[in-house]
Amino acid sequence: MKRINFFSTLGSLLTLCFFVWIIFSSSDCNFCYSMPSIWLRTLISGIIIFIGAIYWSKEFLKVEKIIYQIEGQPLLQTDEAVEGLPFAGEGIIETDNPIKSPYAKVDCVFYHSIKEIKYRKRWLIKENKSSFCPFYLRDDRGKLKINLIFIDKDFSGYDLNNLDERTFYQANSEVDGDLVLNKKEGIDYQSKLLGIPIFGIRYRLTEFVLRPGTKVFIFGKVGKKNGELVLKEDKDFPLIISKKSRKQYVEEFYRGENIIYLRHLLVSVGFTLIVFASQFFLKINEISFLLILFWGNFLILLSILFTIYNRMTTLKNRALYSLSNIEVELKRRNDLIPQLVTLIKNLTHFEKEIQNLVGQIREKILFSKDYIPSGKPSFVFSLKVLSEKYPKLVTSENYQKLIRTLIDTEERLAHSREFYNRSVRKYNILITQFPFNLLALVFGFKRMDFLQI
Repeated sequence: MKRINFFSTLGSLLTLCFFVWIIFSSSDCNFCYSMPSIWLRTLISGIIIFIGAIYWSKEFLKVEKIIYQIEGQPLLQTDEAVEGLPFAGEGIIETDNPIKSPYAKVDCVFYHSIKEIKYRKRWLIKENKSSFCPFYLRDDRGKLKINLIFIDKDFSGYDLNNLDERTFYQANSEVDGDLVLNKKEGIDYQSKLLGIPIFGIRYRLTEFVLRPGTKVFIFGKVGKKNGELVLKEDKDFPLIISKKSRKQYVEEFYRGENIIYLRHLLVSVGFTLIVFASQFFLKINEISFLLILFWGNFLILLSILFTIYNRMTTLKNRALYSLSNIEVELKRRNDLIPQLVTLIKNLTHFEKEIQNLVGQIREKILFSKDYIPSGKPSFVFSLKVLSEKYPKLVTSENYQKLIRTLIDTEERLAHSREFYNRSVRKYNILITQFPFNLLALVFGFKRMDFLQI
């Protein structure tokens, strides 16, 4: 997914503007520094800044929705995966039959290999291939199969061709692994004269792999294939495999939150440049020029107020939504406890009856001569040993499963409380900072209380 923040956006826009000024330059200095040339470049730069600021801020909001889903999803164990629902978990990459990467010959479950050749001082991609083998996420409670067939991006620095062109859902799925070859250069000799290489092509290799045994955080949607649960990409949920923890992964994206507010500064700069450049070409009269400049920036100011109001509303609604998650988990726990109590009562009664029955059988075996064959003391010894072994109670497995479910519910409840408090903290910080506190006072936004346990 795109890592977007104000400074990276500003850097990208300034770079584009720099290229615009270079492209419209020439060896004729009279043309380069002529007023039409300068104002034309100013107009194009203003359009780039104006449109770019709006575009990148919208891209951040799209990504933030996905990150919010990831942040709100409790970390589950693999045996809690349910078909048709999103899953977030942490564990170890595991496979029975790893594959080898083509160039570095590293055991892996996924590789992305790029070979470039040098042609006229430029590097051209000759090979760009990727592949993966069946592998699993392993944790303390089991394993869950992972399907990379629709993965879209890794961190090799090169485009990753979709592993299956039949379907394309998300543009945000990514896998994080190890860069085992980073533009390693060499020479591929094409011909020899008297055994001596005389002609060679310079090449460089880049290879990115995901190794077995790597500890990862993973997010996706659970499906089923051939009767087995599989974690994969979905149109609403990307497939994320990251070496970072979930907390680190989420915080990495929220660093760019300032672009939501600072984009208006860039939009205002871009608009002002466009108006000044247009005035040169269109010869707008002075009064009309000032009115356009004033009302345009005034509308941008109103959009700032609109953005801040929407942001406050969004953060408040997220906090309320996380509070509703707590209520769902509480209901789940309250439904489980009566079942647990009933099961324990029935299990205790059943075990008591089994123990009484075994005790009666043991008495007959040990104290009745009719049950001891003559001349076979080893048989008596075997019966004594057998009498000490109580039958395995199958219902105890259900008991253990219910206990685990109750523990999982408590962990989800703890996550929901923590997520609620994080949402409230973010909301409270926003409405108490200047100038947001003034708008919060006008619009009636008040501090929310934290959950105290």
